[in-house]
Amino acid sequence: MKKCKLSILALIALICANQQVSAQTIPTPAEPEYYAMNSQQMAFDDYQTLLINYRGFISPRQYSVTQFTNVNFLPIQSEFYHFNLNFHDKATGRLIEDDVPVKWKSWIDDRGSYDPLGSNFRPNSPSIVVTQDENWQPNSSHRTGTFHKEYDQKWVSFSLESWTNVSFSDDEVFIKLILTNRNSKDLNMTLEPNQVAEQMLVRGKEVATEVNKIDSFTVGSEGARARVSSNIETVSDKGFEISIKPGESKTYYFAIKFYQTDQPDPEIVQTDILKRMEAADKKTREMLSWAYSKLPQLKSSNKQLEEYYYRCMLSVLMSRYENPNYISDVFWAVGTWPYTISWDTSYASDVIAMLDSESLKQAILTDFKEVQLKRTYVGWNGAKWDNLYIQEPFALQIMIEAYIRHTNDYSIFDEMAAGLSVWEWMQRWVTELQTNYTNKLGLIDVGYNTEKIIEIRTDGYNHAIPITNTLTIDLLYTMSDWAQKRNEKKLSQTYVKDAEKLNSLVNKYMWNEKEGWFDNLYPDGTKGTIWTFHLFDLLGADYLPDYQVNRLVSHLQEGVFLGKFGVYSIAPKDKVHWDMIDSDWGGGGQYLGLPGRASKYLYQQGFAGKGWDVLKRHIRSIDHFPYLPQNARTDRPEQDRSSMPLEISAGAGMEAIIFGTFGVKMEGNTLTFQPINNEDIGTAQMKNIMYRGKSYGVKLEKKTFSVYENDTLIETKFYGESVIINL
Repeated sequence: MKKCKLSILALIALICANQQVSAQTIPTPAEPEYYAMNSQQMAFDDYQTLLINYRGFISPRQYSVTQFTNVNFLPIQSEFYHFNLNFHDKATGRLIEDDVPVKWKSWIDDRGSYDPLGSNFRPNSPSIVVTQDENWQPNSSHRTGTFHKEYDQKWVSFSLESWTNVSFSDDEVFIKLILTNRNSKDLNMTLEPNQVAEQMLVRGKEVATEVNKIDSFTVGSEGARARVSSNIETVSDKGFEISIKPGESKTYYFAIKFYQTDQPDPEIVQTDILKRMEAADKKTREMLSWAYSKLPQLKSSNKQLEEYYYRCMLSVLMSRYENPNYISDVFWAVGTWPYTISWDTSYASDVIAMLDSESLKQAILTDFKEVQLKRTYVGWNGAKWDNLYIQEPFALQIMIEAYIRHTNDYSIFDEMAAGLSVWEWMQRWVTELQTNYTNKLGLIDVGYNTEKIIEIRTDGYNHAIPITNTLTIDLLYTMSDWAQKRNEKKLSQTYVKDAEKLNSLVNKYMWNEKEGWFDNLYPDGTKGTIWTFHLFDLLGADYLPDYQVNRLVSHLQEGVFLGKFGVYSIAPKDKVHWDMIDSDWGGGGQYLGLPGRASKYLYQQGFAGKGWDVLKRHIRSIDHFPYLPQNARTDRPEQDRSSMPLEISAGAGMEAIIFGTFGVKMEGNTLTFQPINNEDIGTAQMKNIMYRGKSYGVKLEKKTFSVYENDTLIETKFYGESVIINL
């Protein structure tokens, strides 16, 4: 009997140990493995697949074990640079190439190369590495391949496995390569670096950009170079010499450094590449862990919702740069383009405030310093072009509101930028709208140029536009509140009067009662109904009467504004302005921030069902994208190459879940919870909601929700009720 008890105890211990091991192997959203996606699942092409480590990025190439392209380590840039290793087998004299992506594109485009489908067996065709599996995760591309051929009764048989990542501390790319000799004889090869590029630029330097081969390890232009180094100690004038015994596996490390020509050439043989590669991986993991610890943490029985939430987090995090060459210590880019634009940042402003409120403040100050009422595109090295989106003041309003909401720090209005305080700049924006952009009727009129609003390729979305006028009303009310906080009562009253006057004019001249929509008004007195999703930004304002809100929301129907993967930026029924190509604002797709922001506003306006409907459509996109692109199609998972595969406005999806689904409302010293569940969501829990230095959580059950401070239950209520915490 005693022996039986011991056996049972041993079995229980074994089961518990196995469960612990199993639990340890399941990655959390704080780890890059959580986001892993096989390339066969991804809708991205090579140039949209990114390895980013907060300094720069490259793109690993599919159908190759070692190739990468699209180098961006500003100020060095070489978008069409290609690196790969070729393998020269000494026993057969064969060159086994690993640049299939280049060969394949050439074959498809102009038949200028060999068809890879015939390689390795058609007469006179190249010998190439056969790729097998490719997996992406943040800052790591894992690829495998094989080569197994007999030439004149001599076998060449080896397997390849590689990992590629990019450095945080320098402008270099690392590759770990494991080769296994499957032959019965020694495998003796030269690993030959293959670097091809037409141009290599140094932004800001006026030097020749044409690339020439300097030696077998180095290529470069007048301004910049790329050199390949390895831990392989035997080097010839062709490359790196290796020898692998039968059945043996060997691991090799490579570093491809991009540097300006006034810097010294790196050593070709380097023994510490492994340490640098591990340091790059460590940085990636630290940043994911940092973001996960700072933001509300979500668990749900709806795993797709949970994954969407964290891929939104990842997308925002990948838009963060800490490159010492940039104009700010932390640079929140719009995505892959090296610009910080307030409109894009505003869609993730609450997320950024929770992550790093100081960096949000710096983004606000950078905007005022660089934009100065006339420039929207603020590049990594300063503002570019006299091109202005009139959304600037509304975006800044959202960013400032988010900063104050999470910090309660009204002193931001006294911060200086380009000689003026933030408060003075915001007043200047109001003056700018009321003088240079106001017509004789008193409406905000942006003039003829459509691109002042959003970039659509048809005319008509210009002059007196509903959303510009309605957002100006909201801005004026907000400015009044801020003036009241600053004890500027007279100014506060002026802003209220201006808001009420403009509101009256908008209702008189722009509201279309028949359509339940706001119309454009043109200088000749004619009107135009443009079915743009842009107008739903108005749902974020709190002055709109219920009947107008209801009429606007009634248009959120299948095939009108709702599609399979989210929303249409222009409703297909708008036969004048619908545009398949210009998908972010023109019709065939959606700007990434639209579904998330609209969902949040719909929840907050009391349309929880519609809010969830919009959100769950967009959630479907994560089946195809590892991070979220700028303007994917609405009817199919596709992001065009002309735009960005990564956008910071993915933060709007997180905000929809936090402030919409979980009903979190932060206002002054009051924290309110009024979540709404849905049968699609099931059970869900959000922890680590930080407010005024305390941590809260919400748990959604079928009929009730519970609110916690840390892990202590505060209250359980039925849906439709609220839990209010006064701090």
